[in-house]
Amino acid sequence: MPPRDAVRLVLAGLLLMAVNHVSAQEVVLAPPGTEGWRPLLLPRVERTTAYVPFEVEGVQGVRSKSRCSASALVLPLDGVDLLRTPRLSWRWRVLEALSIEDERVKSGDDFAARVYVTFPFVREGTGVWERMRQRVAESLFGEQVPGSALNYVWSSSEPAGATWDNPFTAQSKMISLGPGPVGRWQDAEVDVRADYLALFGREPPKPSGIALMTDSDNSCGRASAEFAAFRASGT
Repeated sequence: MPPRDAVRLVLAGLLLMAVNHVSAQEVVLAPPGTEGWRPLLLPRVERTTAYVPFEVEGVQGVRSKSRCSASALVLPLDGVDLLRTPRLSWRWRVLEALSIEDERVKSGDDFAARVYVTFPFVREGTGVWERMRQRVAESLFGEQVPGSALNYVWSSSEPAGATWDNPFTAQSKMISLGPGPVGRWQDAEVDVRADYLALFGREPPKPSGIALMTDSDNSCGRASAEFAAFRASGT
Protein backbone atom coordinates (compact mmCIF):
# COMPACT_ATOMS: atom_id res chain seq x y z
CA MET A 1 0.00 0.00 0.00
CA PRO A 2 1.51 3.38 -0.94
CA PRO A 3 2.38 5.36 2.22
CA ARG A 4 0.27 8.33 1.13
CA ASP A 5 -2.89 6.29 0.73
CA ALA A 6 -2.18 4.20 3.80
CA VAL A 7 -2.21 7.36 5.89
CA ARG A 8 -5.48 8.38 4.28
CA LEU A 9 -6.88 5.16 5.65
CA VAL A 10 -5.57 5.75 9.19
CA LEU A 11 -8.98 6.99 10.30
CA ALA A 12 -9.62 5.29 13.63
CA GLY A 13 -8.49 4.86 17.21
CA LEU A 14 -7.46 8.47 17.86
CA LEU A 15 -9.93 9.32 20.67
CA LEU A 16 -12.82 7.79 22.56
CA MET A 17 -15.98 8.00 20.52
CA ALA A 18 -18.06 11.16 21.03
CA VAL A 19 -21.77 10.30 20.92
CA ASN A 20 -24.67 12.61 21.74
CA HIS A 21 -27.46 10.05 21.84
CA VAL A 22 -27.78 6.29 21.58
CA SER A 23 -30.98 4.26 21.19
CA ALA A 24 -31.82 0.76 20.04
CA GLN A 25 -31.99 1.92 16.41
CA GLU A 26 -29.99 5.16 16.27
CA VAL A 27 -26.59 6.57 17.16
CA VAL A 28 -26.22 10.34 16.76
CA LEU A 29 -22.56 11.22 16.25
CA ALA A 30 -20.82 14.33 17.49
CA PRO A 31 -21.17 17.20 15.00
CA PRO A 32 -18.11 17.59 12.75
CA GLY A 33 -15.64 20.06 14.16
CA THR A 34 -16.63 19.43 17.78
CA GLU A 35 -14.89 17.38 20.48
CA GLY A 36 -14.06 13.87 19.32
CA TRP A 37 -13.13 14.80 15.75
CA ARG A 38 -9.40 15.07 15.10
CA PRO A 39 -7.41 16.33 12.11
CA LEU A 40 -5.45 13.86 10.03
CA LEU A 41 -2.47 15.33 8.16
CA LEU A 42 -0.96 13.55 5.19
CA PRO A 43 2.78 13.08 4.65
CA ARG A 44 4.32 14.63 1.57
CA VAL A 45 1.28 16.86 1.11
CA GLU A 46 2.51 20.39 1.71
CA ARG A 47 -0.86 22.11 1.99
CA THR A 48 -3.64 21.12 4.37
CA THR A 49 -7.35 21.60 3.90
CA ALA A 50 -8.87 24.13 6.31
CA TYR A 51 -11.88 23.02 8.39
CA VAL A 52 -13.87 25.69 10.24
CA PRO A 53 -16.82 24.81 12.54
CA PHE A 54 -20.11 26.65 11.99
CA GLU A 55 -23.58 26.74 13.50
CA VAL A 56 -26.64 27.91 11.57
CA GLU A 57 -30.15 27.75 13.04
CA GLY A 58 -29.05 25.17 15.60
CA VAL A 59 -27.27 22.95 13.09
CA GLN A 60 -23.58 22.39 13.83
CA GLY A 61 -21.14 21.35 11.17
CA VAL A 62 -17.82 22.08 9.54
CA ARG A 63 -16.88 24.01 6.40
CA SER A 64 -13.87 22.93 4.33
CA LYS A 65 -11.63 24.94 2.03
CA SER A 66 -9.09 23.17 -0.16
CA ARG A 67 -6.50 24.86 -2.37
CA CYS A 68 -4.21 22.22 -3.94
CA SER A 69 -4.43 20.59 -0.50
CA ALA A 70 -5.53 17.49 1.36
CA SER A 71 -6.21 16.54 4.98
CA ALA A 72 -9.13 15.00 6.84
CA LEU A 73 -11.16 15.06 10.03
CA VAL A 74 -11.69 11.70 11.72
CA LEU A 75 -13.97 10.23 14.38
CA PRO A 76 -13.75 6.71 15.88
CA LEU A 77 -16.89 4.54 15.68
CA ASP A 78 -16.47 2.26 18.68
CA GLY A 79 -20.21 2.25 19.44
CA VAL A 80 -21.65 1.43 16.01
CA ASP A 81 -22.91 -2.11 15.31
CA LEU A 82 -23.73 -2.71 11.64
CA LEU A 83 -26.15 -5.52 12.49
CA ARG A 84 -28.21 -3.10 14.57
CA THR A 85 -27.54 0.21 12.80
CA PRO A 86 -26.24 -0.52 9.27
CA ARG A 87 -27.30 2.79 7.74
CA LEU A 88 -25.21 5.95 7.87
CA SER A 89 -26.71 9.34 7.04
CA TRP A 90 -25.43 12.90 6.93
CA ARG A 91 -25.96 16.26 5.22
CA TRP A 92 -23.46 17.90 2.91
CA ARG A 93 -23.28 20.67 0.38
CA VAL A 94 -20.54 21.59 -2.06
CA LEU A 95 -19.88 25.32 -2.22
CA GLU A 96 -17.06 25.17 -4.76
CA ALA A 97 -16.91 22.10 -6.99
CA LEU A 98 -14.03 20.44 -8.79
CA SER A 99 -14.09 19.51 -12.46
CA ILE A 100 -12.33 16.15 -12.84
CA GLU A 101 -12.69 14.18 -16.07
CA ASP A 102 -11.45 10.83 -14.74
CA GLU A 103 -11.74 10.22 -11.01
CA ARG A 104 -10.61 6.61 -11.36
CA VAL A 105 -6.92 7.46 -11.88
CA LYS A 106 -4.40 8.76 -9.34
CA SER A 107 -4.19 12.22 -10.89
CA GLY A 108 -7.98 12.55 -10.64
CA ASP A 109 -8.46 11.15 -7.13
CA ASP A 110 -9.77 14.44 -5.72
CA PHE A 111 -13.25 15.17 -4.42
CA ALA A 112 -14.95 18.30 -3.16
CA ALA A 113 -16.62 16.13 -0.50
CA ARG A 114 -16.05 12.57 0.62
CA VAL A 115 -16.96 10.47 3.64
CA TYR A 116 -14.95 7.37 4.59
CA VAL A 117 -16.06 4.43 6.70
CA THR A 118 -13.04 2.38 7.77
CA PHE A 119 -12.67 -1.18 9.06
CA PRO A 120 -9.87 -2.93 10.95
CA PHE A 121 -7.55 -5.39 9.27
CA VAL A 122 -8.71 -9.00 9.76
CA ARG A 123 -5.80 -11.43 9.49
CA GLU A 124 -7.89 -14.59 9.29
CA GLY A 125 -8.31 -15.68 5.70
CA THR A 126 -5.87 -13.14 4.27
CA GLY A 127 -2.83 -14.04 2.19
CA VAL A 128 0.85 -13.64 3.02
CA TRP A 129 1.20 -10.54 0.83
CA GLU A 130 -1.75 -8.79 2.48
CA ARG A 131 -0.43 -9.52 5.97
CA MET A 132 3.03 -8.29 4.99
CA ARG A 133 1.63 -5.09 3.50
CA GLN A 134 -0.34 -4.44 6.67
CA ARG A 135 2.72 -4.95 8.88
CA VAL A 136 4.74 -2.52 6.76
CA ALA A 137 2.00 0.12 6.94
CA GLU A 138 1.70 -0.27 10.72
CA SER A 139 5.46 0.00 11.19
CA LEU A 140 5.56 3.17 9.08
CA PHE A 141 2.76 5.03 10.78
CA GLY A 142 2.71 3.71 14.33
CA GLU A 143 -1.08 3.35 14.35
CA GLN A 144 -3.49 0.51 13.75
CA VAL A 145 -3.94 1.04 10.02
CA PRO A 146 -7.44 0.10 8.81
CA GLY A 147 -7.53 -2.86 6.50
CA SER A 148 -10.40 -1.69 4.26
CA ALA A 149 -12.62 1.30 3.65
CA LEU A 150 -15.77 2.45 1.90
CA ASN A 151 -15.39 5.89 0.37
CA TYR A 152 -18.60 7.79 -0.44
CA VAL A 153 -17.92 10.72 -2.75
CA TRP A 154 -19.60 13.78 -4.21
CA SER A 155 -18.42 13.09 -7.73
CA SER A 156 -17.45 15.44 -10.54
CA SER A 157 -18.16 12.97 -13.34
CA GLU A 158 -19.36 9.59 -12.05
CA PRO A 159 -23.13 8.96 -11.84
CA ALA A 160 -24.78 8.05 -8.55
CA GLY A 161 -24.29 4.36 -7.83
CA ALA A 162 -21.02 3.98 -9.76
CA THR A 163 -18.34 2.00 -7.90
CA TRP A 164 -14.64 1.42 -8.51
CA ASP A 165 -11.40 0.55 -6.72
CA ASN A 166 -9.44 3.49 -5.37
CA PRO A 167 -6.46 3.98 -7.74
CA PHE A 168 -4.02 3.82 -4.80
CA THR A 169 -5.40 0.65 -3.18
CA ALA A 170 -8.14 -1.88 -4.01
CA GLN A 171 -8.89 -2.13 -0.28
CA SER A 172 -10.62 1.25 -0.50
CA LYS A 173 -13.82 1.04 -2.54
CA MET A 174 -15.20 4.19 -4.12
CA ILE A 175 -18.97 4.79 -4.26
CA SER A 176 -20.35 7.80 -6.11
CA LEU A 177 -23.38 9.53 -4.66
CA GLY A 178 -23.54 11.70 -7.79
CA PRO A 179 -22.51 15.30 -8.44
CA GLY A 180 -25.51 17.02 -6.86
CA PRO A 181 -26.35 20.72 -7.33
CA VAL A 182 -23.64 23.08 -6.09
CA GLY A 183 -24.65 25.34 -3.21
CA ARG A 184 -27.62 23.24 -2.09
CA TRP A 185 -27.78 20.98 0.96
CA GLN A 186 -28.16 17.29 0.10
CA ASP A 187 -29.25 14.49 2.44
CA ALA A 188 -27.09 11.39 2.03
CA GLU A 189 -28.00 7.94 3.36
CA VAL A 190 -26.13 4.71 2.67
CA ASP A 191 -26.35 1.11 3.82
CA VAL A 192 -22.80 0.44 4.96
CA ARG A 193 -23.28 -3.27 5.61
CA ALA A 194 -24.92 -3.90 2.23
CA ASP A 195 -22.26 -1.89 0.38
CA TYR A 196 -19.45 -3.77 2.10
CA LEU A 197 -21.05 -7.11 1.27
CA ALA A 198 -21.50 -6.11 -2.37
CA LEU A 199 -18.01 -4.71 -2.90
CA PHE A 200 -15.86 -7.00 -0.74
CA GLY A 201 -17.97 -10.17 -0.98
CA ARG A 202 -17.98 -10.84 2.76
CA GLU A 203 -19.55 -9.63 5.99
CA PRO A 204 -17.88 -6.46 7.26
CA PRO A 205 -15.97 -6.39 10.52
CA LYS A 206 -17.03 -3.85 13.11
CA PRO A 207 -16.35 -0.37 11.67
CA SER A 208 -13.45 1.48 13.26
CA GLY A 209 -14.08 5.06 12.21
CA ILE A 210 -15.41 7.63 9.81
CA ALA A 211 -13.72 10.59 8.20
CA LEU A 212 -14.70 13.53 6.08
CA MET A 213 -12.40 15.16 3.60
CA THR A 214 -12.16 17.76 0.85
CA ASP A 215 -9.02 17.24 -1.21
CA SER A 216 -7.62 18.80 -4.36
CA ASP A 217 -3.91 17.98 -4.11
CA ASN A 218 -3.68 15.64 -7.10
CA SER A 219 -5.34 18.01 -9.56
CA CYS A 220 -4.22 21.20 -7.76
CA GLY A 221 -7.73 22.57 -7.85
CA ARG A 222 -9.99 24.56 -5.53
CA ALA A 223 -12.92 23.10 -3.60
CA SER A 224 -15.12 23.88 -0.61
CA ALA A 225 -17.91 21.99 1.14
CA GLU A 226 -19.94 21.72 4.35
CA PHE A 227 -20.74 18.59 6.40
CA ALA A 228 -23.27 18.07 9.21
CA ALA A 229 -25.73 15.72 10.97
CA PHE A 230 -23.97 12.33 11.00
CA ARG A 231 -25.93 9.44 12.47
CA ALA A 232 -26.14 5.66 12.26
CA SER A 233 -29.57 4.00 12.22
CA GLY A 234 -31.42 0.76 11.63
CA THR A 235 -33.18 -0.31 8.45
